Amino acid sequence: MDEKEMQAMMAQMQKMQDCMQKVDHSEITAAEQRATKIAAEVKALCADGKRDQARERVITFSKKLAKTPALQELRRCSEMATGMTPIMPLLDQYKVDNFAQYDVCTQ
Repeated sequence: MDEKEMQAMMAQMQKMQDCMQKVDHSEITAAEQRATKIAAEVKALCADGKRDQARERVITFSKKLAKTPALQELRRCSEMATGMTPIMPLLDQYKVDNFAQYDVCTQ
């Protein structure tokens, strides 16, 4: 990587950092707390053998989570890092469509 490419990468990183500072971190924290609560509910449903209900709970929560403005902004910011290590791999890994592909109780 030459100096010009390095400077371009640093400028892109600065843009991403500026973007990330605008994200409502209290909303991210609230989403994390909801996710923890949902995880406990799903675990209980799985323990009771209610796999379909557990999957539906995950899908419903994922759809709601995807509409969270702070997470949408976080995704937009992470897209600025195209070609660099993804910041939000979980957002891609846990897309709503992916939940139909496996049993949420074994993941």
